[in-house]
Amino acid sequence: MTLESQYKTLPKLLKVSEVADFTCTHERTVRRWIRDGRLRAVEAPQGVRIHRRALWRFLGLDLELSA
Repeated sequence: MTLESQYKTLPKLLKVSEVADFTCTHERTVRRWIRDGRLRAVEAPQGVRIHRRALWRFLGLDLELSA
């Protein structure tokens, strides 16, 4: 599976638990990244959500999509 296809299969807004699963980390780690300002997130009525583009940038994969 290519990076582009992985990106396109992700929902546009991810839950903290989905980001934790994708990055193989704990939800507390993801929340720490958000609190520290390293990972951008938005507060939605359903809870904290991370845009898939913000996750890609955080992982350093943003350049891969533009190439």
